[in-house]
Formats: sequence, structure tokens, C-alpha cells
Amino acid sequence: MGGQSATGGTTVAGPATARVLAPAKVNLFLRITGRRADGYHLLDSLMVPVDLYDELAFTIQRGGATRITLGCDRPEIPADQRNLVHAAAELLLAESGVTAAVHVELTKRIPAAAGLGGGSSDAAATLLALNRLLEARHSKAQLAQWAARLGADVPFFIYGRPARVGGVGEIVTPAEGWGGIALVVAFPGVGLSTAAIYRQYDAAGVSPHRPEVSLTNPLPATSIAAFAGGKRPAWSMLVNDLEAVAAEAFPELRSLKKMLMQLGAEGALMTGSGSAVFGVWRTRSAAEVAAGAVRERGVWAVAVQTLEISPAAA
Repeated sequence: MGGQSATGGTTVAGPATARVLAPAKVNLFLRITGRRADGYHLLDSLMVPVDLYDELAFTIQRGGATRITLGCDRPEIPADQRNLVHAAAELLLAESGVTAAVHVELTKRIPAAAGLGGGSSDAAATLLALNRLLEARHSKAQLAQWAARLGADVPFFIYGRPARVGGVGEIVTPAEGWGGIALVVAFPGVGLSTAAIYRQYDAAGVSPHRPEVSLTNPLPATSIAAFAGGKRPAWSMLVNDLEAVAAEAFPELRSLKKMLMQLGAEGALMTGSGSAVFGVWRTRSAAEVAAGAVRERGVWAVAVQTLEISPAAA
């Protein structure tokens, strides 16, 4: 990126910049299928990106000592090594054998600790953006492998497409036909700790579901069967094994689901480990009306649509 000037001096290329949108996700179903010896839970989930975005602006200057700085418009969000954006940048530089000064400005629009994957999406967007800006040319498969070190949802966001996700999040199998579904996402204003919800799940003594199918075989004729092959299910069949224990800890989840159903949702479900809840509508316009009605009741809500591929991963 440097070179010789006409007068014999060394020139240094200017910084590389990029602006990236990092989408939220919802889990259209989530089953717990077991637990590894190390305590990590095994899952079977259909995850889809939606058009609710955080925005990340990157500035990178190669050479010199590595320095990573992060700014965020939300003071409650850590802007240091605790933030997955910082960890992702550090990881990509180290694995690429590159030194650089990296600055990221993060604009948060996805509620935190809501089960919407905002932090994981930001981390994946960072890996993807730095891979391009540094011309590192790592494959998505390689990025996804590194992403698994950062968090269970990060590999999904590397691919950025609707997918059946298994294992502890590292098995990502694309699922076709899940774009264009109109949803209302509602957030009760209080986040839930993923680790705490899983501890409560374990304490409840719930027997994990056996995987109803492998990730590569057709689904049987069960409640989840409607999700096979891109077929739109009877939305009343939406299921999340973590929802019951989350609702015990935070009963407002039940009220929020009831509100969405009363406003006309065909089905409603908590996403991830909560605390956000989504409802399914037939059209985006109907979802917009319902989201407005939720906001009138003093609850954060937004109408979204599921994506066939996220901008960050395209």
C-alpha cells in the first residue's frame, strides 16, 4: 500500500473505509437437542436475517502497530475488548498476519440482549468487512470457523442467509424460500442474559428433544415438518424450547405475545433466548400498522421483513 514518490520519498496509501449494515435475526423455531460434556447446549434452529440493522463504519490504515478503537452511539454498550466488534477485528488481523490501525463507529439500532443477534451480527460484519478491506481473501468457510470462537450465532451471520443451524451454532445449512416474510419485532425494554436463561433451562430439568431429523434429511410429518423445503408453516406451530423458562423469569413475555396475537398476528414467538418477541403478518403494510399499535402501548416495536441474504454477506 506504500511506494516510492517521484522525488524518492516513501508514499503511504490513505486509509481504506467502508460502511456496512449488520442485520438482526429471528429464530423461526429453536429446539434444544442435547448438552455437551463442556456444558454447551446443542440446538436445532431455523434462523433468518431481517431488515433491522446496526450500522458499522470502518477506517483502516495498514502498517505500524495494531491499534483497534471503537466508538458507539449507545453509552451503555462497551466500546472496548468486551465488545465483539473489537474481538472480531483483533482475531481477523491476527489470523491474517497483518498489523493495522482499525477504527469502527457503531450505530446501534438492534436492541441488546434481546435474542436478535445484534452483537453477533456486528462481529460477523467486522470479519467480512476487514477481510475485504485488507484484501485477505479468506473464504467464508474459514471466516465461519473463526467466527465460532466469538459466539454461537456469529457463523450464521457470516453466510447471512436463512439457514438451519445445529451443533453449538457451527453447523449452518442454507434454507431456501424464507425471504419476504412480514414480521413485527417487539422488545419489552429489558434484556435477558443468555447464560442465565440456559441455566434456568437446565435447572428446570427439561428433557432435550431428540433431533427430529438430521440437518440434511427431509423433515418428518411433525410440528416442524411445515418448515421443510421453504413451505410456509401453520404459524401457530412456532416453537422455542427456551420460551417457557424465559417467561417464568420475565412474565411480560406472555403479555407481549398475547398483544401481538390480539393485533392480528398469525403466530408469535420469543426469538433466541429473549427478550424480544416477534409476530407473523401476511403483508408488510399490515405489519407496519400493527407495529404502530404496539408503540402506542409504550412498547418498542418495528415492522421488518426476512431477507434472502444480508447486505454484509452479499
